[in-house]
Amino acid sequence: MPVRELAIFAAAAVAIYASGSRLPVLGKGIATRLGVSASTLGLFVLALITSLPELSITLAALLRERAPDLALGNILGSNNFNITIIAFLELAFVGGGFLGAVHSRRYTRTCRLLLILTALVGAGVLAGRHLGHTILPTVLFGLPIVVIFFVEASGGNVPLEDEEGEDEIAAAGSTASLAVRFLFLAGVVVVAGFFMSRSANRIALFQFAMNGRSVVLGQTFVGSLLVAVATSLPEVTVAFAAVRHAGSADIALGTLLGSNTINILLFALGAPLLLVGGGGSAWAGVSAVNLVNVVTALLLTSLVLSGIRAGRGGGTVLGRRVLTGIMVPAYIVCLVLLRRLG
Repeated sequence: MPVRELAIFAAAAVAIYASGSRLPVLGKGIATRLGVSASTLGLFVLALITSLPELSITLAALLRERAPDLALGNILGSNNFNITIIAFLELAFVGGGFLGAVHSRRYTRTCRLLLILTALVGAGVLAGRHLGHTILPTVLFGLPIVVIFFVEASGGNVPLEDEEGEDEIAAAGSTASLAVRFLFLAGVVVVAGFFMSRSANRIALFQFAMNGRSVVLGQTFVGSLLVAVATSLPEVTVAFAAVRHAGSADIALGTLLGSNTINILLFALGAPLLLVGGGGSAWAGVSAVNLVNVVTALLLTSLVLSGIRAGRGGGTVLGRRVLTGIMVPAYIVCLVLLRRLG
């Protein structure tokens, strides 16, 4: 048992949670004082801030560990975990009906965007390894993701409600003070991400003795479960805080969906770094088992889209909870398949 690596992993996860969960409040304070719009704050600023752990893990997995499976497993696993949290938000939302309380039509567009980006990732997993270690996979799969993301991001506006933390922000000091604290905590997240990536890669490749035989967990499974859950803690923290303290489904859903789209963008932008570093194309280095995560992500996002449409069409709370109730068993089946196939 790699006790030392597990201890490092746990310590890094605590650091990411403690620092990452504070970043949204500080980031909102800075954005508010600089006059950033509510739509930018919700889907981009908060989502980008809460995606810092995924960014640090992705960069570390690609550049330090040369482990594209760990990087993509973390991205897709984190996305699936974020979406599955919506099932619990549906139960936790005051008065019931989390998805039915979403006001902005922008989120149906965001769901469709996520479906397109995830499908492109799936195409990259299927065909990338057959195209060699050239820049071609990046052009065919990564470039469209970047272009579609920024084209979509440039249009539309999202009216979001005021969220919790205003009193704390008002009493937090000057903008410069907020910025210093923000940069410090962001640095902690990035450094912890590098340590977590290294320990996770060693745990993934470690040969565990079980029932007289050797068992290797694998990079995709470890990235999709251990690392993904740890790096999703900031998103989950913000989402539940928005529901419990502000009663705002828009803020919670915007953070989760926005973070998921940014996560996919991170892999698309990070993949060429492995090529530049002489490690070959990241798209060519990922295994087919990632398709399990891709299919699960497509299913979960489709369920969210159906739930939003049902809420807008006057559907019942029970009907939406049936849709979101499918998410948890689908996520569990995904993990079981990753473990068996990986």
